[in-house]
Amino acid sequence: MRIDPGNLSPARRYFLMTSCILPRPIAWVGTTNEDGSHNLGAFSFFNGFSSNPPIVGIGFGPHPEKGVKDSLRNIRRTGELTLSLPTADQALAVDTSGDDLPYGADEFAHCGLTPVPATAVNAPRIAGAVICFECKLHQEIPLGDNGSTLVLAEVVAFEIEDGLLDDRGCVAPDSFKPLARMAAGRYSTVGPTFKPDRK
Repeated sequence: MRIDPGNLSPARRYFLMTSCILPRPIAWVGTTNEDGSHNLGAFSFFNGFSSNPPIVGIGFGPHPEKGVKDSLRNIRRTGELTLSLPTADQALAVDTSGDDLPYGADEFAHCGLTPVPATAVNAPRIAGAVICFECKLHQEIPLGDNGSTLVLAEVVAFEIEDGLLDDRGCVAPDSFKPLARMAAGRYSTVGPTFKPDRK
């Protein structure tokens, strides 16, 4: 079956793409509001794009009423953000963080999470998050003319829970159970890892 994306509504294109690109990593984006309060949002249009410099990307769609999502609004103003990577046991908090709250509402409290100051940027991270990237805005790229935006952020500090790193200085594949986004409101996690048998 051939599908022309031009024949689909923006919503149908979104649902088709998110049902094909699986699993998607999730990042909780922590930012600071204009009044100094904390903002938190979960994004699954997120991934790594470069290691030198260390660059991650987050895709922001337009908010149907506000135009610009609160997280993007804060990133544009401050140039700083954190990315906390949730584990499988935080699925409910991730799902709750997708609730549409007024700007300035305490989204950490709404999700049952506790903010703590980052070390290298003026943005909150999540207490107890096993992996967090502290980032500064590298580049903002408009995508089309409907308000979609790609934010490229440089990682200026890694916060990794003690015990997760192996002897290579990498997160051990079976020690971190990341939460992943699937389609139709579903989540998943990584099962046992394996290497292909190249006999």
